[in-house]
Amino acid sequence: MKSLVLVDGNSLLFRAYYATAYKKKKIQNEKGEDINALIVFINMFKKILEKTEKNICVIFDSREKTQKHILYKNYKKKRLPTPIDLISQIVLIKKYLTLSGIKHYFKNGYEADDIIGTLAKKASNQNVSVFIFSSDKDFLQLIDNNIRICLIKKGLKNVIYYDENILWNEFNLKPNQIIDFKSIIGDASDNIKGIPQIGPKTAIKLLNKFQNLENIFNNLQEIDSKIKEKLIIFKDRVFFNRFLVKINISVPICFEYTETYIQKINYFLLDVFLKKYRPKYNKI
Repeated sequence: MKSLVLVDGNSLLFRAYYATAYKKKKIQNEKGEDINALIVFINMFKKILEKTEKNICVIFDSREKTQKHILYKNYKKKRLPTPIDLISQIVLIKKYLTLSGIKHYFKNGYEADDIIGTLAKKASNQNVSVFIFSSDKDFLQLIDNNIRICLIKKGLKNVIYYDENILWNEFNLKPNQIIDFKSIIGDASDNIKGIPQIGPKTAIKLLNKFQNLENIFNNLQEIDSKIKEKLIIFKDRVFFNRFLVKINISVPICFEYTETYIQKINYFLLDVFLKKYRPKYNKI
C-alpha cells in the first residue's frame, strides 16, 4: 500500500525552538547567527525521515489571516508572537528542506491544519496510508481507515500513533466526535471558550449517549437540569465553536502523490549549507 507522511511544520519548528529556549541555551554558528531551532529541527526531522519511505511533505501556516481570524478576532489571540530570533530561522529551515529534496508547502489564507487535512483526505480517498506528525490533538478528528495521527509528546522520543481503536481506548470518543467534544469544552490553546462548568467527563458522557451536538440539543428533556440550562444559554457559542474547531478539508489545492516523492538531493549544496550553519565548535 502506498504511504504518505505529512508533517505539521509549525508544530515541529516551535517545538524545536522552545526545546532550547526554555533551557536558555543559545546555539550559534561561527558568525554568531542563532541556529538553535534549525539544529533541533534537523535532528527531529531526521527521525521522522527514518519512519517514512519516499513520500513526505511538510506544511506551514501562512502569515495571512484566515477566515476564522476574521470572524473571531480573539482566535489564537493569547499565543505569543513568533520570537524575533526564530523568524530568521524559519527561512533557514525551509531552505534546508528544499536542499534535502523535501516538498514543503503553505497557502495564503489557510492554516497548516487545513492544508494537512485536505491533503490527508485526498490521499486517503486514493487508498494511500497517511501518517500525520504533530503535537496538535485537533488532528485526531481526521482519523479514518487510512489516516493515523502520530502525536508528538516529547521531542520524538515519545510518539503515540492514534487510530480509531487507540482513540476510543484513551478518550472514549470516535474521530467525528472530537469536533463536538472540543466545541463543548473549548480549546485554551486556540483561545476558544467552552461551556462554563461543563468539563471533559460530562462532554464525553453526553456524546456517548447522544452521538453529536444535534442529538444533544434535540433531547434536552433527557439531560440533567443544570447541564440543560448551560447548554441552552451557550448554544450559539457551541455551534460557533464547531466552526472554529473543525479542520477544513476542502482547501482548493491539488494532490498528486508523485509530487510528494523525496527529490534528488544536491549533496554539495546541502553540505555547504550544513557547514555554514554548524554550531560553533561543534558538528551537526
